[in-house]
Amino acid sequence: MQKRLLSIIFAALLVCSSSLFSQEKYDSKQQDVTPDWSPDPDRKSRFGDDKKTKDEDPSKPLPKSTNFWVYGATVGSPGSINFNVGYYYKDLVFRASGGNWKPHWWGWQADLGFSFWKTPTIAHSVSVVIGQFQVDPYSPDLGHGGQNQYPTNVNVPGYEHKNPTYEDTIIRSYIAQQNPNLATFLEYQSRDNRKLHLSQRYIGLTYDFLLGNFFLQLGGGIGAGDYKNPQLLIQIGYLFDTRSSE
Repeated sequence: MQKRLLSIIFAALLVCSSSLFSQEKYDSKQQDVTPDWSPDPDRKSRFGDDKKTKDEDPSKPLPKSTNFWVYGATVGSPGSINFNVGYYYKDLVFRASGGNWKPHWWGWQADLGFSFWKTPTIAHSVSVVIGQFQVDPYSPDLGHGGQNQYPTNVNVPGYEHKNPTYEDTIIRSYIAQQNPNLATFLEYQSRDNRKLHLSQRYIGLTYDFLLGNFFLQLGGGIGAGDYKNPQLLIQIGYLFDTRSSE
């Protein structure tokens, strides 16, 4: 009985010592093993560095988010069809736009803005603008812009307003009695379908949106001229830029 008990204890000790030796040998091998695929001379993995190098490839720089020019064409105020040039300098925006298409159809606008959000592909800004324009619309509707009457550019009493006043009616009747041909000529000169020369100087506030090459400006302005009500300021167009690389 004692011999059997000693045999069992001896066998258990042998198994435990064998297990401890195997574990120690496995740990030693695990510490010595270095991946053969590592290119570094110190035999250490570069998986983390390789990923970082791929994400920050210097051969493909991101577009600029500031300090770049824009230039192109837009439609809208101030000149109907405008040439547009601007520069984004840090958080400031400088822009000029306008066009001149005939003696009484032209406009210009200067912007000074602040860019409050920008990335390499998008820029949001607000701008203070000043400008001036002149148009000669064909038979404009009375009341647009707050006008209660239009001048006719005929410096003859009784024919100075497109919508005759009571005094104008009396004068026109008298001229028609005295000289019908002259009355017909003056009536022709001041008829409703005559083009008018309307001008406006304004100052305003706009929101500017540049997405890639798409440009949108929207705001309002008020000033002095033939338009009494605040004016809608809007430009939309395509602008080239110089922000292709850092």
